Amino acid sequence: MVAAVLTTLIAGAATYVGVSIYRIDHAVHHVGLPASLLAHGKNDLLAIVQGPDHKEQVFVFHATGGHTHVLQVPQALALPLNDGRRVPLDSLSIHAPKAIVAGLDRLGIPVTHYVGVDLHMVNPASDLGRLATGNLSVTSMLSNPLGTSALLSQVASHMYLGPGTPVSDVLSLMNVPTAHPVIVPTDRNVRGQLVLAAAFVDVLRAFL
Repeated sequence: MVAAVLTTLIAGAATYVGVSIYRIDHAVHHVGLPASLLAHGKNDLLAIVQGPDHKEQVFVFHATGGHTHVLQVPQALALPLNDGRRVPLDSLSIHAPKAIVAGLDRLGIPVTHYVGVDLHMVNPASDLGRLATGNLSVTSMLSNPLGTSALLSQVASHMYLGPGTPVSDVLSLMNVPTAHPVIVPTDRNVRGQLVLAAAFVDVLRAFL
């Protein structure tokens, strides 16, 4: 819900109130990631949205043959770190996503592009908070160009883009349905951590 609503707002509002991609691009935060790590991906885009309801949505978008496949990654999936430990994905920072991207890469989910949206500290009663939780209609916001323009700037200020990830790529996601994604199959290890199930190999092959 959070990812779909925000993507639609950004794209729709940008068109409606004439906000340029240039302006949005200068409002977002740009985060660093090693080019050698991103080179493992196949033009896949990792999108992570943290909502004010403390829920996190994690999607990987892979475009092939004119179609975009959507893979949903559980927020509690245990990612392997450099030191050998495994920690839940949602315990890592989306502001400095190297550990997240590297952890997914070690699990066989490499990505080339990254976008994170951090709304977990947003007041749920604010316009932005209500929008993120689905309690404020996008349509009602578009009827107020000035209010929408201000809200758009707020959304952009909570976005974190990785190297080589243009805003236009993020806006293009509005046309990709996420209601029925491919779900990463998981299991519990002896420590109770959420890990990839054996079926993941076949799922990833079909996804790519």
